[in-house]
Amino acid sequence: MGEMKLNGIKIGVIGGGQMCEAIFSGVTKNGAVSPSQITVTDLNGERLAYLQENYGFATLPNNPGNGGALLLAEQSDLLVLAVKPQFARPILSALQGKSRRDQLVLSIMGGVTIAAIEPFFPENPVIRVMPNTPMLVGKGVAGLAAGTRAMPEHLRLAKELFAQVGRTYLLPENLIDPLTGVSGCGPAFVYMMIEALADGGVAQGLPRAAALELAAQTVAGAAEMVLQTGAHPGALKDSVCSPGGSTIAGVHSLERDSFRGAVMNAVEASCQKMAEVGKKA
Repeated sequence: MGEMKLNGIKIGVIGGGQMCEAIFSGVTKNGAVSPSQITVTDLNGERLAYLQENYGFATLPNNPGNGGALLLAEQSDLLVLAVKPQFARPILSALQGKSRRDQLVLSIMGGVTIAAIEPFFPENPVIRVMPNTPMLVGKGVAGLAAGTRAMPEHLRLAKELFAQVGRTYLLPENLIDPLTGVSGCGPAFVYMMIEALADGGVAQGLPRAAALELAAQTVAGAAEMVLQTGAHPGALKDSVCSPGGSTIAGVHSLERDSFRGAVMNAVEASCQKMAEVGKKA
């Protein structure tokens, strides 16, 4: 397989859900890939119409016989498996022996291992990717795990693709589930934090719209401080806490209510669930 370039490849996506939208709307927004290079197939015709109308992707209906998926397996240089993990088996079975030998297969199916995917693509390089929804705004995180036939040039292409929408991390596969607990599921925990901060502001008299904007901007600013300064978040927290001041009083209250333990438990619960989902798939 020769070196593939982002700006010249045909990308076929099986599954037009939220992650498909987040990744490929972000990638095309940056101009690294043209919408005309992307074809999406899905059982939901309304979803396909939405993706075509909003982003200009080509679409193929994927009737119950998986006709769209089979067509993409024939015509795509990069085949992206983006169905929910519970639908992995029927899609993989339908694709067995149908993919082109020079095709790179990317799976973003949560919990589905490389070992479960590779037998269906005996001659193809496979890369497992765990993306997250903030890719929609170019602030995503992607964890990449290489399959047994994935060469450096395949990883380069995958990293280049996901670098358009955030940061990429190449990891051993056994760390993909922990990464999912932090960056895949973590946005939901952060949204809850933003909502709770805003609720606190509303309880103290702030108008709802202002409280939400203040809370979201505060979380974004705090995150950017960690990324740009490289300082430990504990040190940054200490710098905000004046002796006997209002911030340390709030920190004390969070500690009393096991805030950090609750967040750690949430990551652990997400990892456990991801492992369960993968086994069932």
